[in-house]
Amino acid sequence: MRDKIIGMYSIFIGISVLAMWTLIILKGNVPEGKTELSFHLFSEFLMALVCIISGAFVIRKSSMGKHINMFGLGMVVYSVLNAAGYYGEKGSLAMMSIFIVLFILTLIAVFMHFLKKSSQ
Repeated sequence: MRDKIIGMYSIFIGISVLAMWTLIILKGNVPEGKTELSFHLFSEFLMALVCIISGAFVIRKSSMGKHINMFGLGMVVYSVLNAAGYYGEKGSLAMMSIFIVLFILTLIAVFMHFLKKSSQ
């Protein structure tokens, strides 16, 4: 059950990142220059894809799923903490709070990978 929750969370995060950036780009609210944006989008899309793919692997109990997922969730930890600072600086307490909650949830998911199954 734990693996299914972590996998679903990872897939949710990946899809949410893709949706968020799609909306930002469509609205034209891109706050960065072209070069900076290109690198930022590449890293965010890579993170999203790693989370989606590894989340599916974790759900299917693939031997590499947990390791790839740890990499993806590590990317999420950095990304949401950075985003919290960005929105905090802009004075958006609501967005900052959302990213702090995602930071905490992601840390919980990472640490859940290390818990031993109690039924063994």
